[in-house]
Amino acid sequence: MSRRQITLLSVGAAVLLAAVLMGSVWLTYFAGNSVPFTLPSPLPSGVLPGVSAPEPALGGFSYTPLTVDARSIQAVLATVERPAAYRQTVTCTFYWPGGEETVTHSIARRGDLTRVETRGMEPLAQNRISTPDTVYAWTGDAMPVYAVTPEDADAEVLSGVPAWETVAALPPESILLAEYLNLPGERRCLRVLTEEAVYFGEYIVSLETGLLVKAAFTGAEGLAYEVKTGPPVLGDPGNEYFTLPDGRAVPAPPEAGADTQSGPPDG
Repeated sequence: MSRRQITLLSVGAAVLLAAVLMGSVWLTYFAGNSVPFTLPSPLPSGVLPGVSAPEPALGGFSYTPLTVDARSIQAVLATVERPAAYRQTVTCTFYWPGGEETVTHSIARRGDLTRVETRGMEPLAQNRISTPDTVYAWTGDAMPVYAVTPEDADAEVLSGVPAWETVAALPPESILLAEYLNLPGERRCLRVLTEEAVYFGEYIVSLETGLLVKAAFTGAEGLAYEVKTGPPVLGDPGNEYFTLPDGRAVPAPPEAGADTQSGPPDG
């Protein structure tokens, strides 16, 4: 084979490889995040995200084909099933040039009740219990307890703990990308990239539990804030998690004359 023929074959192979790569990028860009997914029925073990379950659906419910992209992710998150009661530990690490600080949130949920105990930056734990109407907040194990209005936010949001609700409440235009992700230990997840104020955010939500797995926020100086969650402990947390320091159970209304004040807690 002559040198000219070898050169032509080499150029032809390079052109073919470039065409394949461009086609792959083209398909990924236009179709990669719009893979059909069926909710709310969970996928059988071993079936990858994007593979529709066979019809007819079991239990008499019809499957709703959905796609995951930046436009539909909030609707998808609202549809995923989640445990009604569980406990979970969430660690939040803040980074700055030359240092970092980690805060630990112990979260307990029972239906529309949420308890958050926060330890880290302050010497005493910061406690919050939220109901649909009121958030009770106190420091340490002592009174007083302050009652504040939740304004459609639960104790996780008020404590600054990102959750799947954080993504669901974002302005749609701040969502840059949404896609499936197979994460070791969690298998099927949703990954959401956002642009929020001065940070770019990344949220990963498990399709196994419907809960946030981790999140990270990057600014001009690099990683600024990172969230990692422990595996949820399913089941009712127990009444002790929803009891005020004076022994009153939430959501029982405050008694007349009880040491409950309006406004934010000190510290």
